[in-house]
Amino acid sequence: MMKVAKSLISTFAAVVSFGIAGCETTGNNGDVITPSQTTDNGPINTVGFLKTDYDPLNKWLDERFEVDYKHMTPALIFDQVPLNDIFYETSNLPSGAPAFNFSSSDVSRRELLKKISSHWKLKMSFSTDESGTPTAVRVEG
Repeated sequence: MMKVAKSLISTFAAVVSFGIAGCETTGNNGDVITPSQTTDNGPINTVGFLKTDYDPLNKWLDERFEVDYKHMTPALIFDQVPLNDIFYETSNLPSGAPAFNFSSSDVSRRELLKKISSHWKLKMSFSTDESGTPTAVRVEG
């Protein structure tokens, strides 16, 4: 019984030490990478964002583009290529909000809208007609 207890304690100590050592993530310069340093340049999580069963809209949202936005405001952003192909119903857009600057050689409209939504804390959903077909992207500040 004593050997089993010592064995379990040794195993537990080894697992804990490996677990602690595995938690630290360092970059090339030895600095710990914080989430804010990785989320801005990493992939944009669009799971569940502007979800629809309407295939033509999904195709449009997931088409990929190169964009280079500088000094965009909430009033200007939805008139820019490639976002300007559909109708937006906007309300309560923030005024005096920080400019949106974003550049990517490969981004989908859905990812771009998610980035915009996160930047200005906007709610985005679809307006639909009587049959449930999306007619516009509703953007609320």
